[in-house]
Amino acid sequence: MTFRKSILLLISLTMIAGLVACGSSSGPATTITATSGTPQSATVGTAYASTLSATVMQGSNPVSGATVTFSAPTSKASGTFASNGTSTETDTTNSSGVATSTAFTANTVAGSADVGASVSGATSSASFILTNLAGAPYSIAATSGTPQGAMISTAFANPLVATVYDSYTNPVPGAVVTFTAPATGASGTFANGIVATPYIETDTTDADGNATSSTFTANATAGAFYSVTAAVAGVTSTAAFTLTNTTTASMGPLGVGSYVFSLSGEDGNGPYYVAGAFTVGALGAITGGEQDFVDYNNADLFDQINPTGSMVTTTADGNLQITLVTCNAADCTGTDTLVGNVGTETLNGTVLPLSATGKTFINEFDPSASGSGEINAQTSAAATPLANGYAFVIGGEDSGGGPLAIGGVINVDSSGGISGTGSILDVSDAGTPSAGQTLGASTVTVTPDAFGKVTFTLEPTGPTVTSEIILQGYIVDASHIRLVEGNNDAFDTFGGTTGGVALSQGANTGTFSSTSVSGNTYVIGLTGLDITGALQVVGQLTAGATTVTGFVDFNDLTLAEPVSPDPVTSGTYTVASTGDVTIPAVTDTASTLPLNIQLYLDGNGNALAITLDTDEDVLGGRGYLQTGAGSFTAASFSGPYALGAGGADVTSEFEFDAVGLVSADGVGTFAGFVDINWFGPPATATDQPVAGTFVTTGTAASNGIFSGGTITGLDVISCPTFGGSGCTADTFNYYLIDATGDNIAIETDLNQLTLGYFAQQ
Repeated sequence: MTFRKSILLLISLTMIAGLVACGSSSGPATTITATSGTPQSATVGTAYASTLSATVMQGSNPVSGATVTFSAPTSKASGTFASNGTSTETDTTNSSGVATSTAFTANTVAGSADVGASVSGATSSASFILTNLAGAPYSIAATSGTPQGAMISTAFANPLVATVYDSYTNPVPGAVVTFTAPATGASGTFANGIVATPYIETDTTDADGNATSSTFTANATAGAFYSVTAAVAGVTSTAAFTLTNTTTASMGPLGVGSYVFSLSGEDGNGPYYVAGAFTVGALGAITGGEQDFVDYNNADLFDQINPTGSMVTTTADGNLQITLVTCNAADCTGTDTLVGNVGTETLNGTVLPLSATGKTFINEFDPSASGSGEINAQTSAAATPLANGYAFVIGGEDSGGGPLAIGGVINVDSSGGISGTGSILDVSDAGTPSAGQTLGASTVTVTPDAFGKVTFTLEPTGPTVTSEIILQGYIVDASHIRLVEGNNDAFDTFGGTTGGVALSQGANTGTFSSTSVSGNTYVIGLTGLDITGALQVVGQLTAGATTVTGFVDFNDLTLAEPVSPDPVTSGTYTVASTGDVTIPAVTDTASTLPLNIQLYLDGNGNALAITLDTDEDVLGGRGYLQTGAGSFTAASFSGPYALGAGGADVTSEFEFDAVGLVSADGVGTFAGFVDINWFGPPATATDQPVAGTFVTTGTAASNGIFSGGTITGLDVISCPTFGGSGCTADTFNYYLIDATGDNIAIETDLNQLTLGYFAQQ
């Protein structure tokens, strides 16, 4: 073989050997493993005790100088590295093939997080099992089992659940929670608790931070609401559960008897008003009733309430639910599909905690409409012919869709007759005020029907308004009548879509003078429209010898007040013998007013009101004689309250209404749940958590105006229940009416339009 052939053969064999080698193996595989720092745990916000080490090997040989990337999740439970304050860092292996991270600090979310370590070319990554532990208990909240009710001496359906959170709102497992029930009054005992004074039991929170009580059984005291509290050591706040003991099953949620109800709100045709009465039998069965309904397209729909399908029940949160099936024939053979949701109205309600008669705040809770109002027990006075003066206010829209408010005094001075003497009528129609209208010969039904219904036929004589006004009224008791404007012929009548209330003056009729108001303070809540849209006003007005002073807050979602509450003054007020009080030029320091306010007194501490202005401010509402002024403290706002709230969203001014039960601590906060109906989508929400503050800094104002507070849970645009990202803490001022804390609250920011009534009785 020649030398050249030998060289070629050697090259060929070398190539073949190389190909064989490549085809069988590429050498030892590169691997990476977690070698220290796992598993371990650290409290949220603190550094883990051990750094993370990963070893890179190629076969049995450590790899020096390899770049290792440590990566932590970027969401939920995770953390950051000390080298750069982010969730990712790179380190180089030493001669032993070990890469060690800098200190790793847990973020503020509790839970487990897998941190990975990887190196280029490795067949898999290393995994470090780390756990962020919740911090120490920081707060506690009632998360289930409130509000609810049970019959006396029976168990509540749902146990009480309190959740403990750390300062980062992580649930804290293993915390010891103490549930405490009152020792006296309406209360109860825990199945695993201590029968002592007070009644208590302790439970430990689970992995989700929840402590669940054993079965809680109502004692034998009925009728009063009370709060069970839950507390955890080291936490200054407590959780409150609002519960109530009802009486016997045969009485049903409202009790056997007759009730008058009324609602005002928004449906597909615009504003609507309904008033009526129904009777409740055993177990909450509704045995009959009737109602009058009016909206912009339907003038006075009078319907029977069908006993079949109509009932009163309780919901899981302790609210009432009233189902009214309407029928437009005397024998109830047909359903009035123009009313409610194809003829059925669903109302949710909260009984006022200290009401002896079952007074209930309600809202319409079906997709056909959203409105709010009241249910009141009807007394035997509903069968008595009307007599003497009645202060009244109605509001809504005129026949052209413009804002309308009417107020005055109707003097029933003969059997079924209204001569016009001692009567007065004030009208604010689309920014055109007309004060001091007179009535000609008018009438009212002599004998109320079986449900307390009467009809007022009013004949204004001008000078401005001369069209007939028909009002359908349902008598509640000797003092109250619920009103709906009934227009069977819109061409011959006033043609409005209005509703409201009348209050009996009784023996006070015709006896009013300046001494009737001088020295008195009234808290008034008004709703209506101005040139920009919906408008709400709450004021505290004190009558001096000749003028009125006080404070006011208003909101129309357009202009934020520079001063809140805003001091006001007025021109010289006058008082007519009818009880018609004229307060001109109520002016605030911001020059956003004046308002010309008309009050209509009943002589029993109530003052209905409208405004008479030429700048399209059309408002109507109700006022209350304030008691306890000068002595109010935070403790005045304490205990359980029914909350009735309503207003308009910020985007389209669609109506929303809410009712529920809240409990105030007498220090500065309250919490509870409400049922909300929003006509925007439309959408409803049950058990919507609501919480608020009413004293934020220092002490509460002794005049009863608690300003700068908040309410969270009523903002329908922001709350997740309605598609928002998180409930906004809206700003509110609270105007107290009496020493038991009844008050009117008004939202003072531009997030939403909200007026709320907190009441105990």
